[in-house]
Parts: sequence; structure tokens; C-alpha cells
Amino acid sequence: MASLARLASFSLTVGVGTIVGLVSIPVITGIAGAQLWAVQAMAQSVSIMFGILVAFGWGTTGPSMVASMNKALRPQLFVDSLVSRGYLYLIAAPAMAAVMIILQPEHVPLVVLASIAYLLPFLGGNWYFIGEAKPKRLFFLDALPQFGGTLIGLAVLALTREIIWLVAIQLLFNILALALTCMVIVKPAKASITANFRVREAFSRLAHQRHGVVTAATGSLYVNLPLVAINLFLPAQLGVYLMADRIFRYGVLALSPLLQFIQGWIPEGGPENLKHRLVRSAQVAPLFGFLGGMGIFLLGPVASEILSNGLVIFPSSLSAAVGLMFLSVAVSQILGLACLVSVGQGRILVQSTVLGAVCGAPAIVLAALFTDVTGVAWAVAVSEILVAAYQGRALRRYFVRNTALSYP
Repeated sequence: MASLARLASFSLTVGVGTIVGLVSIPVITGIAGAQLWAVQAMAQSVSIMFGILVAFGWGTTGPSMVASMNKALRPQLFVDSLVSRGYLYLIAAPAMAAVMIILQPEHVPLVVLASIAYLLPFLGGNWYFIGEAKPKRLFFLDALPQFGGTLIGLAVLALTREIIWLVAIQLLFNILALALTCMVIVKPAKASITANFRVREAFSRLAHQRHGVVTAATGSLYVNLPLVAINLFLPAQLGVYLMADRIFRYGVLALSPLLQFIQGWIPEGGPENLKHRLVRSAQVAPLFGFLGGMGIFLLGPVASEILSNGLVIFPSSLSAAVGLMFLSVAVSQILGLACLVSVGQGRILVQSTVLGAVCGAPAIVLAALFTDVTGVAWAVAVSEILVAAYQGRALRRYFVRNTALSYP
């Protein structure tokens, strides 16, 4: 029951975030117009790419690090990461602002403010709360202030009719979320916490995160490649693939509470329960992946028709490919981010992600050149299968090497 309650709490954060995101789109477009909404949405998308530099792998490997660490040492880990990520933020924010100014020279104040605001959450402690298995802290201290900033910002937007005030309110609440996170983590710490601001030490810590950041960067580049290829070679079919991509991303978002739960559940059981929890996690991954994949396959065309008012035709062959993509990604995320990271095999994440990119990128481009969006989706699905298979084989090899954890 305690596990179900924790899983439900993680789901609450995802559910509320999805609702707030969906509600904000028609409000912003209705008040500020589609063009300004596009500028703001573009800033949010670009912030995800620059946010990989700021988070620098802590969002990928951090939960398992926290879960396996002595509780007394966890706050120091967070402070060390915050200092290192703070320096990265000072680099990434101006760089993102410069890129956004080049892309949107007519909206300089808006894109500069958006660069500062939308990169700030990557300094937060959501990965820390996931690792310590405290979904309530994740919701109330990290997510809720950000959701509140968006909702209050929408109200201010309705009063002022200026979208820059929406972004300004979001910035203030993002600062509030970071401040609350730091207070809750650092203030109750029993051990003395020291913040070492020396630049050399701050950047030397980044070497330990190389597996996580390479995985996140390669994965982000790889996920966006199909959209770029289709935009270049199949522009008339971009809307169809965007719909498929949106349905896929919502599926992955729905999976995230389970992943967050497992990331903390495996290490917190201690060495004596490691085998049992690794095996159970590896068993549950394909089960949930299959259920979600079948849901996308069967309901994808219906969802596409509803969301697009019947304007986007979503063939069953495409929904089958997207369903297989989801199955593979569900397996690889749980095996990689939860199981392999928990046993110190983070390098496998890099190897598997690079394998997927090396095999998938040429296949995606060739599919866009010689087939259609369905061919592109199948190319992505096959490469994701390779990633999941590589990680599954690596986990099995780990069990074989460690006889005390021999695979059943």
C-alpha cells in the first residue's frame, strides 16, 4: 500500500503538469495570439536542449545516486551539484538568449527573459526528491510553485494582454521553487554543509556526470532528428508525424511516475534486496511497455482524430510503429535509468544511446528520403529495440559476473 501511495503521488505531479500545460495553450493563443505563443513555446523547447548542459546528467543518474547514498551525505551532494550547475547556468542562459535573439530578433526582451526563466528549473532538486523517494516534496516544493506560476501568470496575462508578464511571473515562481528546495534540503541537515565555489573544483565534479550528460545529450539529439529529417524531406507530412510524436511523448510522460518510483525503490532496499528488486523491475518493464504500446496502437488513430478535429490522418501502420517505439523506450528507460545506474553501470547508458544514434540516424534519414513518415517511425522503433536489447544483455551479463545475484 505504501508503494502504491508513493506511485500515486508521483503520478499526481505528472497529471497536474499535463493539465496545466494543455490549459495554457488555448489561453495564451486566445489572448496573446498564435505568433507570440509560438515564440514562447519555441523558448520552452530550446530551453530543454540548453537545460541538458545545466542539469549535466544529475537528472539522469542523480535519483539512483541519492537513493544509494547515506542520508546524512545527501545534502552535501545536492549543494555540490548546485554550485557546479550554477556555473553552467551562467554559461547556458546567455548562450540560449543569444540563440533566441537570432531566431526571434523582433522579441528580444521576451526571449531574454524566457531564457533566464525556463532554464532555472534545471537548477532544482526534482531528481533529489525522486531519489529519496519523497514524491510529496517533489510536488509541493518543486512542481507546485512552477504550476502556480503558470496559472497566476495566465491570470496576469489576461489582465495586461502582455505575454512578457506571464514569463516574468513564471520566473519569480521558479525562483521560489528553487529557494524552497534549498531550504528543505540544506537547513535540516545534521552534518555540516560547505559550499565550495572554487571554479576548478566545481567543474572537476562534472567529470563524474559524463555518463549521464552524454546519455541525455545524445538522446535529445536523436529524439529530435526525425522531426528535422521530415521537415527537410517530407514537409507535407510533418503534421502527421508531429501528432504521432505528441502521442508518443504523452505516453512516455505517463510512464515517468513508474520510472521515478523504481529509481528510488531499487537502491533503498539495501544490498540484501538488490537481486529481488532488480529482477522485479526488469520483469515489469516489458509488461507496462506492452500495455502502453498496445494502447497507442489501438487508440492512436482515435486520439489523433479527436485532437486534430479530424484533420490529421493517422494510419494504423504508423500507430503500430509508435506503439513499438513506446514498448522499447519503456524497457530501456527502466533497465537503463533504474536498474543499470543503480548497480554502477552508467557507462552502459552511454554505449546503448550511442549505439541507437549510430544505427538509427542513418536509417531515419534514408527513410525520410525514400519512404514516408511511417518508414521514419519504423526506423526509430528498430533502433530503440537495439538500445533496449543492448541494455538487457548488459544487465544479464552483470548478473552472471556477480554470482550472488545470478539471474533466475
